[in-house]
Formats: sequence, structure tokens, C-alpha cells
Amino acid sequence: MKYIYAFIKEMRLNQWIKNLLVFAALLFSGKLFFYDYALISIEIFFSFSFVASGVYFINDIFDVKIDRLNPHKSHRPIAAGDFKKSSGIIGAILLFTSGLIIAWQINLQCMFIVISYILINLAYTIRLKHIVIIDVMTIAYGFVARAIVGALAIQCPITTWFLLCIMFLSLFLALGKRRCELLELKNHNLYKGRKVLAYYSVEFIDQLMTIVTTAIIMCYSLFAMDTATKNSFSLILTIPLVIYGIFYYLYLVRVKGKGGAPDEIIYREKEILFLVILYVICIIFIRNPRVLA
Repeated sequence: MKYIYAFIKEMRLNQWIKNLLVFAALLFSGKLFFYDYALISIEIFFSFSFVASGVYFINDIFDVKIDRLNPHKSHRPIAAGDFKKSSGIIGAILLFTSGLIIAWQINLQCMFIVISYILINLAYTIRLKHIVIIDVMTIAYGFVARAIVGALAIQCPITTWFLLCIMFLSLFLALGKRRCELLELKNHNLYKGRKVLAYYSVEFIDQLMTIVTTAIIMCYSLFAMDTATKNSFSLILTIPLVIYGIFYYLYLVRVKGKGGAPDEIIYREKEILFLVILYVICIIFIRNPRVLA
């Protein structure tokens, strides 16, 4: 029973919230309330979640010595010794296999995207996370892959502006995470755990975040205008929500020193949680007029 609990804990179910991005295409497509499309989206959600958890297993196996030095990561089952490395490898294989089988049953395109996610994240674990700039770009690809696979699952076309929004938003969150890690590990003198952080500086990350912030707002505005319809509602009305959300997150990162765990901010910061819920409700009414019938 203890082993099962350690296995589930190592899966990091709390981080499955990132995989909700696979529902983005369904939400914007106007097919949210169609049972078949919703079911397929749920299936690809679990597919990606299993695969992402498998990546966590591999990452923790490679970083076990480093994680034991980190006050926040030392409690993870593999780092804490509650789960053996050999068991972690078996667990990762089971999760990868489960995720790939589900994706394959949906369509081959989804399976190929999931495979690419696995390979790129293995490369990230082994080497890419030690290369400045490439590390955050690799993280960003993971989010773009989620958005793409969600669209491919329901055979929904996605615009370039939408993908650019996801990419820049992912870079924004990744840079915020790096900024928080930089300050935290610098204070604890743990650069050995994150060698790539030695190549970053707070000023440099802040400059990059400024560039990415501008890109997000521009791309989302163009996406909103590009998808505007003759309906009484329009995505253009959500632009102020996006701007406020980005600015408030910058406030959390630069003023309050948060951002190390973007997934936790969503449900720990009531302002962000309220904004996300409000945004989703707006999209439901704008892109899924069936709910108004």
C-alpha cells in the first residue's frame, strides 16, 4: 500500500492541471457541448497526463542527487528513497505505454505528437535543461504540444495566432519560474542543482519577460480580431481580461517573488483563479452559443 501511495505521489497529479490545455481547442471550437468531441478530449487529456507523469519519473531518477539538496524537491518519493529507481523506470514505461495506446486509438497524429513530447522531454532531462534559453523554449514546446494534440484529437483547425499565444504564454510562465528559482537557489547557494541558472540574471529574465509580455498581448489581440464574428459577443471583449491577467502575474513574479510553481498559483491566488474562471465562462458563451439556446 505504501508503494502504491508513493507511485501515485510521484505521478504529481496536482500538475495535471497543465494538461487542461488540451481542452483549449474544444473550448474555442464551439463543440464543447457535443458528447463525442468532449469524450475524445477527455481521452487525450488522460493520455497526455499519463505521459507527463512518466516524464516526471524519468526526470526524478536523473536528478535524484540534486533533488535531495533542494528543500522543496527532497520530499519526492524517489528523492526521499520511498520509491526505487528501478521501480521508477518500470512505472515510467507503464505510463508511457498507457498514454501512447490511448493516443493511438484516437489517431496516429495524436500519437506522433505524444511521442515527440516524450522524446523532447527526455532530451531536456538529459541535456537541454542545461543549455541557456533552450531550456525555457523546450518547456514552452510542451504546452504547445498540449494545444496541438487537443486540436488533432477532435480534428479541429487551429490558427497560427492561437499557437503563437500558447507559445509566448508558455515562455512567459517558464521565465517566471526560472526567475523564482534563480532567486531561491541563489539564496541557498544551490547552483550545483541548476547549473543553467548561473547563466541567467534577474535583469536578463526581466527583459525577456517584457518582450514576451508584449508578444502575448499582440498575438492574442490579433487572434481575437481574426476570429471575430457577427455574433453579439466577440473574443475582442476578452482582451482586457488577458491584459489584466498578464499584468497581475507580472506583479506576483516581480513584486511578490512568486512564480516558481505556475500550476499552484492558479488555485492559490484567488484573483488568478477568479480571472481564469471568468475567462472560461466568457469563451463558453462566445464560442459555444449552443449553451444560450
